[in-house]
Amino acid sequence: MSRRPILWGVLIGLLLAALLAPWTGAALGRLAKARAARASAVAALAAPASDSAVLQPDLAFPRAEAIGAIRGRVERLAHGGGVLVEALAPAAQPAPLVMVELRVSGPEKAVLALADAIERERPLLRFHSWRVEAVAGGGVRLSGVLVGAVR
Repeated sequence: MSRRPILWGVLIGLLLAALLAPWTGAALGRLAKARAARASAVAALAAPASDSAVLQPDLAFPRAEAIGAIRGRVERLAHGGGVLVEALAPAAQPAPLVMVELRVSGPEKAVLALADAIERERPLLRFHSWRVEAVAGGGVRLSGVLVGAVR
């Protein structure tokens, strides 16, 4: 075998590499930018959360009077709708939240209207979990956990 076909192959390969160099360089540049963006996103996710508010101040309860405000709202709405508040007790909660265990009973429409009214008023208060079950006498019992934010 002679050296001439090998030299032609090497020359053609070098020519193709020179012709493809701009596209290869652009692809490597985009790859470097994507890796840098990914690294900054991973660093941002790994950083501890700031103490900035998740909600606007008017949507959260004041920290000192959160349980009392929730108790007052539930009792006011229950009294206005003819619903019996059986239990209302604070529950364990993560740091920026307040949680209250609630159990009410009464006519079905009144209990559901109470649940709707509790969630519609401000500051925000939502049911984390809830359960409605029938009780003797044609009524229902709503039991659940209410969650609200504190400031």
